[in-house]
Amino acid sequence: MARFSEQMIRGLLSSPLQRSFESAGAAIGAAPGMLATRRREGEFLNTMMEASSEGITSAQAGNVEDLQKQISNLRTLARGSNVTLDQTRALFKQIKELQALIPNATATGITNKAKALIQAEETLKDPTLDPTKRQALEQRIEEMKQDPDVVEQYNTYRINRWRTKRAQQEMESEAWVQANNSAIVKAIQESDLDKLDALGTEAAQQNSYNAFQKFVTTTTQNVKTRDYLEQRSTEKTNKPNLNYDEAIKNLPTEEMRKTVRARYDAYKQVVDQGWNEETGTWNEPLRTRAKALEKELKDSLYRMQDAVAIADFRETNAARVAQEETIQKLELELEAPVDELNVARIARATAKDPDDITSEEYAAAREEERRRIRRSTIKQIRIIDPEYAKEKYPDRKITEDISMYSEDEQRIIKDAAQQWPDKSIEEIISALIAKKYIQSPSAEMSYIERVRAKISPMGTYSNTKG
Repeated sequence: MARFSEQMIRGLLSSPLQRSFESAGAAIGAAPGMLATRRREGEFLNTMMEASSEGITSAQAGNVEDLQKQISNLRTLARGSNVTLDQTRALFKQIKELQALIPNATATGITNKAKALIQAEETLKDPTLDPTKRQALEQRIEEMKQDPDVVEQYNTYRINRWRTKRAQQEMESEAWVQANNSAIVKAIQESDLDKLDALGTEAAQQNSYNAFQKFVTTTTQNVKTRDYLEQRSTEKTNKPNLNYDEAIKNLPTEEMRKTVRARYDAYKQVVDQGWNEETGTWNEPLRTRAKALEKELKDSLYRMQDAVAIADFRETNAARVAQEETIQKLELELEAPVDELNVARIARATAKDPDDITSEEYAAAREEERRRIRRSTIKQIRIIDPEYAKEKYPDRKITEDISMYSEDEQRIIKDAAQQWPDKSIEEIISALIAKKYIQSPSAEMSYIERVRAKISPMGTYSNTKG
């Protein structure tokens, strides 16, 4: 329980409320009941301030339940038979101040629970964790994930952590391609496919193989352009090289084109002054100047081309990361609590008595909503990245004969088979029957009755398994 220092108590006792007590005491003088009255007043003040202090401490810790408890204690104190008007005013002032803390306390509580959820999942990764503790922790995680606000914050943390990790990987992969730029160019010039394959393997290890392929494609075009220009350079032919227009035109931005064209114009100006087309000869000093300017021109063009190749690499990786993030968010939806409004709608549509829906019927509706979300989410993932979806969510083929079940029951069996690929069809059907999600073919219960009785099919199986 929070305690107050003598200085704090002295400050509280100097409040308007306490000063009114002192004035009354001065008027009464040394009447026999004075000490008892002041003792009651002091006890009241201590009780009020202790409740307020504990309420503040609870709010800072995000414990809304305890905060509400202290507010309730203050209200109870205000209903006392011997409470004066000044005391009542002081109490309601404290209540109002504590109530103002509820929104921030709620947000803090959600944050704390989300962090606890992440920590619990990290703890579960420990293979040496005691089985009993593991089971208790799994139950605790399941309970925390029933709070939509906590799950939303938890998902935000997971996405942010994922983004940070990906950003680090992208920086490392870009540093790798810049460090290996010369080796890639050399492999392209020498048509060394083995070397390119080896470099591609390194890029794949950094999850950047598609970006590497784009980089190689851009760099290959750059190498062809450079070979063409080098063969026609003034240094090699002793003639002006006026073949840069196409290369400059192919640069992707106006700023790049403007920068390189300025050097090209400077080179052409010297060519106009120093080259005699009729005689095929140079003014020697201007020839030397033209060679230097062409070197500057090529250096500028090649730097721009290298920057374009790196930008292509970066943009390809960025597109991949954006796609992965979209999938990451979709997969987090599979773990989120279902919308209870949708559950209620399904329950009313399938319940035997819509005005008296049983807990089993609500459970069945909740499971149906989870199944709908899963189907919809996986469908979206398959559109975004078919290869990933094929590997993560394989379309399991059922070879067993399930024709004795109704069409709706067959759909339920097939959906369950996709959700739990590690279970045999026999195990899945047994679990579905045991949980009354489907009925044994020999039973007489109608299908609509079975729907109304259905509950979660797989019991203790993980409902987050891909």
